[in-house]
Amino acid sequence: MSLAIDVDRVAEVLLRDGWHKVDTYGKGRESTFDLDAYEFLHESRERLPGGAEPLFPRTGATWAENGRQVYCPVTSILAVRTMPKNQVSGRKEKRHQ
Repeated sequence: MSLAIDVDRVAEVLLRDGWHKVDTYGKGRESTFDLDAYEFLHESRERLPGGAEPLFPRTGATWAENGRQVYCPVTSILAVRTMPKNQVSGRKEKRHQ
C-alpha cells in the first residue's frame, strides 16, 4: 500500500506551529506546494547542499502562503490536507518566487 500524495492537490500543511494554507495558481487552481532538494545558496553558489551533513535533510518542501514563499525541510511536515480531485485540472510547471 502506498500513501501517494498528489502535490498539485496539497491545500494545507501542518507544521509544529499549526496549519498553513497553501496558495493556488492558474485556471485549474493548482497548488503551489512542491518538493525539491533542500539547500542553502549565497549568490547562486551552494553554501550547504542537501544531505551534505548527516543531520541536514536532503529534501525540502516549498509553497506560497499569502503571496510569500515558505521553505522547510520535509521532516518538519507533520501532515497535509488535500483538495478534492475535481478542483485540480492538471500539473503545470511551477514558478517559485
